[in-house]
Amino acid sequence: MSGPLGFERSDGRNLLIVASVITVVVTAVTAGPIAFRLSVGVGAAVISSIAFLVSTLLINRYKPDHW
Repeated sequence: MSGPLGFERSDGRNLLIVASVITVVVTAVTAGPIAFRLSVGVGAAVISSIAFLVSTLLINRYKPDHW
């Protein structure tokens, strides 16, 4: 069942997975104090989440009917 913008329940789950993985990876590879590393990881996750939402919205809106 789609939401008001065309997002499905699996899209929300996938968004959470993407944001979590990006946060962990960027936090692990960034140098500096832990507070700085976490803020960089969360910032990268926010940017990645926005890109994920935009691309998912565009795919759901303009995909062919047979998908």
